[in-house]
Amino acid sequence: MGFSIKGLLYRVFIDPLINGLRRRVVSMIVPGEKVIDIACGTGALSVAMSRHAGHVTGIDFSQGMITTARRTAQRRRVENVSFELLDATDLSCYPDLSFDVAVSTLAMHQFEPETAVKVLEEMRRLAKRIIIADYSCPMTPGPAAWLAWGIERAAWGDHYSNFRKYMARGGLGRLAAEAGLVITSSVNRGEGVFTITRMSLR
Repeated sequence: MGFSIKGLLYRVFIDPLINGLRRRVVSMIVPGEKVIDIACGTGALSVAMSRHAGHVTGIDFSQGMITTARRTAQRRRVENVSFELLDATDLSCYPDLSFDVAVSTLAMHQFEPETAVKVLEEMRRLAKRIIIADYSCPMTPGPAAWLAWGIERAAWGDHYSNFRKYMARGGLGRLAAEAGLVITSSVNRGEGVFTITRMSLR
């Protein structure tokens, strides 16, 4: 199934930092639901959600991440999850309302604003329930916020540039409005660094 250095680094260093956030997202999945995990990365969240969901489809634009996710599912012998190499701005391979819930974790801040809106529009088309976990805007000041900014700054390049745009434009609230979505509830996690948000159609 191949090997991915990038996927390994994320699995070893990043995934453990956000396990608590993922557990909270998993708790929001209704047993038996059909879930799509947008920008699934290493597949850690997809595999965790599969314990409750009927089926989970994880999609990512990185071949390395998909390779890592498939290896993780295979190693854990998880059968009700699948991973596909797809562009989240165009998921026309799936009919409208193909899923019960669309989920994305720590991905929106990585996209150009225009791209993030397109991704949210596809999530809106695919599922009635949408759950997004990403950075709070503004973050609660303190050591956890300083660490988050440090991690993003270390990523540099387009990643850091898009993160700064995300924060400067008001985070997820503005993106949701531009995608025709309304935030129905939100809860802060990780000392106010992260927010888990539920959205629905206007």
